[in-house]
Amino acid sequence: MEKSTPCECPMAGYCERHGVEKSTHLHKLCKSHIGYFSMWEECRGPKQNPNDCIKQNKHPQQTIDEAIVNSANAQQKDPPSLPSTTEMAKNFLQSAASHLANGMKNASEEVIQQRLAICDECEFKVREQNRCGKCGCFLGKKTKWESSSCPIGKW
Repeated sequence: MEKSTPCECPMAGYCERHGVEKSTHLHKLCKSHIGYFSMWEECRGPKQNPNDCIKQNKHPQQTIDEAIVNSANAQQKDPPSLPSTTEMAKNFLQSAASHLANGMKNASEEVIQQRLAICDECEFKVREQNRCGKCGCFLGKKTKWESSSCPIGKW
C-alpha cells in the first residue's frame, strides 16, 4: 500500500518528528490523512501544545505537497471489498472456535501493535471499517486474539 503522507513512524508510540505520544488511532491518522499530518507539522495537531512544540520538520513543503497528490490518487482507486456475509460468518465462527479452544487468551500488547502495523500497510485492509478485506474480520478484535492469524500469512 502506498503511504498517503510522509509519516516515517512504523507504529504507534512517541513520535520524534512531531514531539508527541501517538496512540494507534493518531498514528493511523498521521500515516493516512494529510490534514492531520499537516497539523502536526505546523505544531497544532492533537496532543501538541503550540507553546511547547519544537518544530523539527526535516522535510520541505514539496514533500507535503507530493503527499497531497498521492493521497488524492490513492482515494481514486477502488477500495478493497469485504467477502460475502456467509463467508464472513464462517470465518468468524472458525476464529471464535479457535479463540475459545485456546482458552480465550489475548496476544501481548507488543504483538497486537505489530499485527496492526502490518495490517495498516496491507492492500486488502478496508480502512473505512478497520476490517480485513480477505476474511472480513474486525482488525481490533482479530489482532488481539492470540490464536488468530492473517488469512494471507503476513502475521
